[in-house]
Amino acid sequence: MVVVYANLLEARGKTRVVALTPEEYQRAVAQLGHHFQVQGTPQETAQGLLQAMPEEELLAEVYRDRVLTLVPLNDKGPLVPEAEAALKEKYLRWCEQRGGGDCLGLFTDGPYLRTDDRRTLALALAFGTVLDETRAALSRELSPQALLSSLVWAAGLYLALWLLPEPSTKAVAAALSVVLLAWLGLDAMWGLMDGWASMAHRAHEATTFEELREAGEAFGRVIGTDAARALILAVATLSGRTLGEVATHVRSLPRFNQVQAQWAAQGMEGSVAVAMEEAAAVEVVVVESRALVVLTSPQAPVAINVLAKSGVGGAAGGHSGTVAIQHRGGNKQVVLGNGERWHLPRGKGLNDIAAEDRLGDELQAAVKEAAAKWSLGELTGPERAAIDRMRARGLEHRANLLERQARGRWVEARLQRLFPKLSWNERGVDITGPAGQSYHYEILSGTESNFALHGRRMASTFFRMIFF
Repeated sequence: MVVVYANLLEARGKTRVVALTPEEYQRAVAQLGHHFQVQGTPQETAQGLLQAMPEEELLAEVYRDRVLTLVPLNDKGPLVPEAEAALKEKYLRWCEQRGGGDCLGLFTDGPYLRTDDRRTLALALAFGTVLDETRAALSRELSPQALLSSLVWAAGLYLALWLLPEPSTKAVAAALSVVLLAWLGLDAMWGLMDGWASMAHRAHEATTFEELREAGEAFGRVIGTDAARALILAVATLSGRTLGEVATHVRSLPRFNQVQAQWAAQGMEGSVAVAMEEAAAVEVVVVESRALVVLTSPQAPVAINVLAKSGVGGAAGGHSGTVAIQHRGGNKQVVLGNGERWHLPRGKGLNDIAAEDRLGDELQAAVKEAAAKWSLGELTGPERAAIDRMRARGLEHRANLLERQARGRWVEARLQRLFPKLSWNERGVDITGPAGQSYHYEILSGTESNFALHGRRMASTFFRMIFF
């Protein structure tokens, strides 16, 4: 495991982005483009590459004028029809000089620009001339427009993963982080993340093409041409390859010797290419208000648990526990010694958890029993058809997501029948605690990504996680 403390690296001196000439960049893109295959829409290709699920709206969680994290919502878009039509028209006009039509594949999931579409468009605008360089380098490919839009989508989804960690991103995104840490240096890496957070927030609020352009160009000034080239090259290098194959291609990138030297100058040992192969996850953790990046090997979960230990015991309720997820907004999730998992908003601690929670215990026992009875035979006709369509298109990760969602709906419906007198909610926390009880209950599947997602969505709510 490599733990990268921001203040430690800054103390070693300033880092700088490894610069390429336009010619070096275009030769590298052209070479990498031969191996990059688009499967499905550009958005689906990016999701398949990074093994990430699609998300919808994002709400910026701001503290002292600094964007801490972006939280997904379910709203389909804040624009009135007139503004939506004007934005669509100007986007298509912008595309006329870039292959024509829907050049970034923003309308493949509907006739309007959702928040992820607007973020992607703002990112494309941020790339500026680098986007034109990339398109020119891919001109000899069979479908340069599809390749280019897939690279833009993948870059945007990767940056979103930094702001919406699972809390750990998948291996491909982890490998990307290793490359960028070496190529950009930590100073520019943090600037990339902070700039993206600001741009994403502005794109969420934008109602016109001009506002998106301003957001994108402001981000472009933050990252600069060299970092934009590095980001696209890193994404293109990982596309369509196993991590073992990637190391060879990374070594063949222009200026790799400088990249390796910067990796070593930041206190990292060994080869950056080997580190890419071994990286299994990336975490952003807050320790005493100091941000750090954790690049982990497959053996590192135990080490991460040690980092996350709260060191708090002997609370009023007699509980001791471990911090499983420390959210950047100050809220956290703890796992008690008896296996219970709780979400604690900012200001709450172990001593706020009840010494005994009989209702929660009953719900936990019932949800595990219900989940054990689930089978694929419980899928409805439309659910099965949707899953089959995803598999027929080769989108196994999307099919698995739909299956997990169907299972969750089925389990929750059975719980509602078993506990009809409880206060069930369609929005927010699933079950409101009985009168006089300060905490509530949320039913969810027990994956790390789902735990993290629920903590972000309800950062200010005190609830026990009833998981299966």
